[in-house]
Amino acid sequence: MVNFFKKSLIYLALMLLVLVSFNVESASAAEVIDYEEGVTNLNNTPENSAVVGDRLLKPEIGWKRYDDSNLKIEYLGNVERNQNSLFYNSGYSSYKLKYPYDNELNGVKFNFTGTKIRLISLKDSVYRSSNIVIEIDGVTERFNQTGAATKQTLVYEKTGLNDKQHSVFIYADDKTSKVGFDKTVRFEIDAIDIDGDLTNIDSSESISLDRNSLELLEGSQDKLTASVTPDTAKVIWTSSDESIATVDQDGNVTALHEGEVIITAKIEGTDITATSTVIVKKPSNESSNAILSITMVNGITKEYDVTNTVLNNYLNWFESAQGTSTFKFSKTISPYKKVTEYIVHDKIASFEVREY
Repeated sequence: MVNFFKKSLIYLALMLLVLVSFNVESASAAEVIDYEEGVTNLNNTPENSAVVGDRLLKPEIGWKRYDDSNLKIEYLGNVERNQNSLFYNSGYSSYKLKYPYDNELNGVKFNFTGTKIRLISLKDSVYRSSNIVIEIDGVTERFNQTGAATKQTLVYEKTGLNDKQHSVFIYADDKTSKVGFDKTVRFEIDAIDIDGDLTNIDSSESISLDRNSLELLEGSQDKLTASVTPDTAKVIWTSSDESIATVDQDGNVTALHEGEVIITAKIEGTDITATSTVIVKKPSNESSNAILSITMVNGITKEYDVTNTVLNNYLNWFESAQGTSTFKFSKTISPYKKVTEYIVHDKIASFEVREY
């Protein structure tokens, strides 16, 4: 009986240990929730009612809000983290850029799954950028933060995306506008609303080209193909000298003038590049391709080193000509600069073509 009670107590202790472990694991899982899920709509409407320009302190139903401090968001360049109780979770991330603006060197990157996205930031009539670029899977749109001063404002919305992982890159593109007396422009990120999850950015980004070098004749065109990881990354193509060769955003290279250039393919928003050297040459005179040996009726044999063009012209002439019709060949015989020989059609006994 004593042994029975001992075994029962041991069994009970093991069960309690399993339950405690399960509760600890559940608590740990709960701790990794890094977003706020929407439970109401703006103005308590039955459906989502917020539009760009509205102050949106909480995510609406069907949306999850991620704070700007989330570690899955990557900030490139000179970003400032600011504490302010008027912003979501009492803080925001800000870029304060001096003219001329660095643009893509200062921007925000993140990946997410889902079908829609909203950006929460602030609007202001002073210094804020009116030309902010957002690229979703390489497709570019623009929005602005100018307007009456408001915090936690819905400044951008995109819906109807395919339900998959998307890559996002955001930066200010004020190349021409010199905002403010000290030529400063700002844009901020306060929070991100999506219907899915933020995902880690693939750190194994890479790019390569199908050819390291390319030779083209003036006026000709060829295509370079870039392979990128991840395959959603956008490639930006540039030429080191567009007077020699140009490249479009599909990798098509057009040779303009003799010289050498470097064609660069870059993953947008990164310093990751691949290059190909393009050598442009002037078209050379057509080289010889065959020996045409003509035997005359008097037994004399004449040989000519001819190009394909001359050979084809001769063959066409021979088929259609008759009688005293002549065909002329040009060749160089020292000490003369140029010698022209005329072959009479009815004096030709036979001929042969030796290609090389």
